[in-house]
Amino acid sequence: MASSNWNQETKARLQEKITTTVCDAGSLARQVLKVSKSTEALTQAAKNFAFHEGAVENSYQTLQRMGLTTSHLQFQQEAIERRCVENLPEIMDQLKKIQR
Repeated sequence: MASSNWNQETKARLQEKITTTVCDAGSLARQVLKVSKSTEALTQAAKNFAFHEGAVENSYQTLQRMGLTTSHLQFQQEAIERRCVENLPEIMDQLKKIQR
């Protein structure tokens, strides 16, 4: 009888150990999947960053050219304004002559 009781206890403990081991294996599998998805997300983020890096550099160069163009346009506007102010007396004289 003692032997049969011992066998049942051993089977019960073995069953508990198996259940615990299966649960631990499931937890391990979930963690591996979680880490794998994190790695995939990081890899995708790095790829996206690298993909957009060229566009950012191109945009930066375009902005620099636009700044240069803006400077040239301001210079030209100032030159036109100076020319208008310089020519204003002559234009006024011509208008007076036309009105006579």
